[in-house]
Amino acid sequence: LEASKLSGGVPIVADVTASSAVQDRYRGWLSQGISVVAANKGIFAGPESTYKNLLASASSPPRARLLHETTVGAGLPVLGTLSGLTASSHSIVSVEGILSGTLAFVLGAVAGGRQSLSEAVREAQARGYTEPDPRDDLNGMDVARKAVILARVAGMEGVELGGMAIESLVPEKLRDVSVEDFIDGLSDYDASFAERVSKVEKTGGRLHYAAKVDVEAGKVDVGPLAVEVREILEILEDLIEKKIFRYLTIFKKLSFLEASHPFNNAGPDNMVAITTNYYPRPLVVQGAGAGGDVTATGVLADILKCIH
Repeated sequence: LEASKLSGGVPIVADVTASSAVQDRYRGWLSQGISVVAANKGIFAGPESTYKNLLASASSPPRARLLHETTVGAGLPVLGTLSGLTASSHSIVSVEGILSGTLAFVLGAVAGGRQSLSEAVREAQARGYTEPDPRDDLNGMDVARKAVILARVAGMEGVELGGMAIESLVPEKLRDVSVEDFIDGLSDYDASFAERVSKVEKTGGRLHYAAKVDVEAGKVDVGPLAVEVREILEILEDLIEKKIFRYLTIFKKLSFLEASHPFNNAGPDNMVAITTNYYPRPLVVQGAGAGGDVTATGVLADILKCIH
């Protein structure tokens, strides 16, 4: 703070730790006019009362900013976009997000029966996509924390981590065993999970692990989400009826799929789809949602916002 006064600069603290002790100092820094840029999601997904007190400190004199874009999608401009929409008279209807690269990989690998659940998890672990204990990814808690943050920035109140519906992909009997026993025992659940995936796909859907913030219903869910897929033939038949295409036989051999929900185009990326009263067709933010480089760019972007 003294150095900034002497140089005429802007005092900023960037928290890239996972420490609650550092976050305990946020209010004190803000009350002194020191802006805080955080990549540490703890306090933003913690008790609502603590979160509201933090916002109150940020909005009280002296002027300071509290920015935490990277707590949801690393460098992706998700929270800034959501804040901008609410500030410009949009009413948020829902926010849906694929917020875990690990879970996106696993659900993509099991689609169409290409791999079993245990095979997909083993491959994700071998590629370095998972935490040392894959259950830390598969339990959905990191996605749930991000969902709390999205819900609060979207304007929802009363959202607490403990009151949310969170579906873990870790079988209950494997939650307290060693990592090795978890990996070895996961194959016992391959058949039931494959049946679940197949059931969704038979109805024309695709399974993704996602967070759904339903602002209008006041509800937040985290877990496998089935979204619709339409065959391209159906779309072409629609076009033919409208006399855009005259010769159906040319197109009948095509068997590609058209992703009628944005999630079906996500691939390994993180993706957030925001539906508002002005955007009934969702506004989509997509890209890499993890990694040191992209997180660093997100932190830098927030620092620059504080300066300007």
